[in-house]
Amino acid sequence: MLYLIRQGSQMIKDIGSDRFIRSLREIFRRTVSAALCSGVLLSGCSTTEKAKVADLQYLCEGSGRSSYRGHNTAMEHPCLDNVTAEAVQVSDEPRTLQRRVDDEVREITLQECIRIAGRNNEVIEQEAFGGVGAQLVLSSPEGSNTIYDAAIQETGVLFGRRGLNAALAEFDTNFSTGLTWGRGINRLNVIDTPIATAETANFTSGLNKSFATGASVSVFNDWSYAGTNLNNTLFPSAYRGSVGAEVRQPLLAGSGVDFTRIAGPVNPSFGSIAGVSQGVVIARINQDITLADFELAIRNGIRTIENAYWDLYGAYRVYDTAVVAYESAFQTWREAQTRFEVGTLKPADELQARDRLYETRAQVELSLSNLFRAEAYLRVVLGMPMNDGTVMRPIDEPVMAEFKPDWKSCIIDGLTNRTELRRQKWQIKSLQLQLIAARSLVRPRLDAVGSYGMNAFGDQLGSQSVFGANAAPVNSAFGSLTHDGLESWTMGFQMSMPIGFRQARSQVRNYELQLARANAILASQEKRVAHDIAVSMQEMSAAWTAAQTNSHRMKAAAERVELLEAEREVGTTTLDLVLRAQASVATAEASYYQQVVQYMKSITNLNLATGRLLEVHGVYLAEGMWTPAAYEDAAMRASERRNGIDNPNLSTQPLEFVSPGPPGTVELRTPFRQTVPEAPEIPDAPATSDSEETEAVEPNVQ
Repeated sequence: MLYLIRQGSQMIKDIGSDRFIRSLREIFRRTVSAALCSGVLLSGCSTTEKAKVADLQYLCEGSGRSSYRGHNTAMEHPCLDNVTAEAVQVSDEPRTLQRRVDDEVREITLQECIRIAGRNNEVIEQEAFGGVGAQLVLSSPEGSNTIYDAAIQETGVLFGRRGLNAALAEFDTNFSTGLTWGRGINRLNVIDTPIATAETANFTSGLNKSFATGASVSVFNDWSYAGTNLNNTLFPSAYRGSVGAEVRQPLLAGSGVDFTRIAGPVNPSFGSIAGVSQGVVIARINQDITLADFELAIRNGIRTIENAYWDLYGAYRVYDTAVVAYESAFQTWREAQTRFEVGTLKPADELQARDRLYETRAQVELSLSNLFRAEAYLRVVLGMPMNDGTVMRPIDEPVMAEFKPDWKSCIIDGLTNRTELRRQKWQIKSLQLQLIAARSLVRPRLDAVGSYGMNAFGDQLGSQSVFGANAAPVNSAFGSLTHDGLESWTMGFQMSMPIGFRQARSQVRNYELQLARANAILASQEKRVAHDIAVSMQEMSAAWTAAQTNSHRMKAAAERVELLEAEREVGTTTLDLVLRAQASVATAEASYYQQVVQYMKSITNLNLATGRLLEVHGVYLAEGMWTPAAYEDAAMRASERRNGIDNPNLSTQPLEFVSPGPPGTVELRTPFRQTVPEAPEIPDAPATSDSEETEAVEPNVQ
């Protein structure tokens, strides 16, 4: 680089009076002329009449302005080469009541559904409310949770959402350099040299680094060349240089490892704009908050999958019940029609039987449509095509025994494991640390500063020695740097402070209020967790009790149908009572399975309320693979820690605030106690008139 300075200065000497100077002069003249013309046009001044729009002429315009559009808010579509999702490309037409195909039945378990969803979904599907178009991924895609969110936070660079690497980048060494040449000619009011010529060249380079204590160190290496034709100088050309270092250490505001790791190194150019949330510690907490959000999305997604699975199970059972009711109504109508034809039954009774037949047929069609819709929704949350030639059927059976969870154990589990509470506690810890950093700024800015440098001067850059005007030997620039002892140093203090510290105090007060708000939210969340557990236990108890009641009702209705059928055969009762009894059996059976499904959903809600839903389904979050260099670095650091000696005089700054696991995980957590109730268990299916269990009827999707 120094060689370039030397060659550049020599080039200026060689071409100072030829066409290079004339070219620069011509460029400067044209630039000034263009600037003056632009100034006249922008100011609106003109010596001629302003041109009208109709007077404007366009080259190659033709007969009309075909390229002109008289609008600027038209709906347009972006030119984007995207590939449609495979699940959409391979999907067949969905099944409807008018389009029934003989698809292959695919039996599927709940665990298999969870595995399929984890393999297919990059965007976490959650339960949607509001119908068509109300899904979060459509109405508010920026709020959807994806598998990329944690990595996006890790690589963030914006203020307030910086990732760990961006925060650590504040401590990277910054290198800067520059090289410029120049020449100037001026007229002077002197007799000896009325035309003064000055030639310059400058080379600067430096390194700057910030440290965890808040200190900053700069190392510089600056060289300059100056040439002149003035007669009162020792040399017509001279080189100057300096090599040194500068140090700045905050002593009051913004000082210490605590502040720097929380708020980041103090940057005087930004002032208080960046706040106190740019440090490495806050970036790491933000990453933990993002991971908590991701875990919440996964948990809610699994609940959506489980609810959709049991809804499909219930849809199959309701459809089976509707089919059985339709077959029973059809048989009753055939018998009524036969009796009507022989004249032993009134027309009104035959019409009543036919009315019941069409009613049950409508229920079959409606339940089949609900089955199609439930199966399609399960496919959506699993990330599968709407129709791949198979129809899914759940094979997991609901729990037929009563859960009796312990209230205190559930409360301990909820307060320990709920991700919402962990996320809020991370938020509180972040605010506590930022409050510490904000209080550091309610002090004067007092910095200890110091610098030391070696200066150089000479007519030549690197020769051995030269002679001045009085024939005295003078070192070259490089020689002067090491032999002449041209030193310079400074040391002292610099202080600045706003009178009153109103902005700094307002920032402290703001963080105090945010911290109070975050603690109040945490207390409210704990109350809501207890309420969720209580509601889940109430729903589970209600569903279990209702299922038992409907089971008894189902048995009673089935026995009633048997008795009424026998009475009708001997002619002691009417057809109306038989039809009503058959309808009661179908209603009781449908209600029974609805309560069974609701019971399974209430168990899911209880597991969610206690924070154990992921654990129950064996779902664990793990970090992806690192690069090979990262494993080598981690092994090296682990070896250093293993072979190191504890130093009792060292401490962590700021103090350690990360727990290895939930407090009291081993001592306090108690699993649910599963007991078999004294009451009879819920039967798998209702009894028929032949006192045999009715087998599940396969859905007729043809």
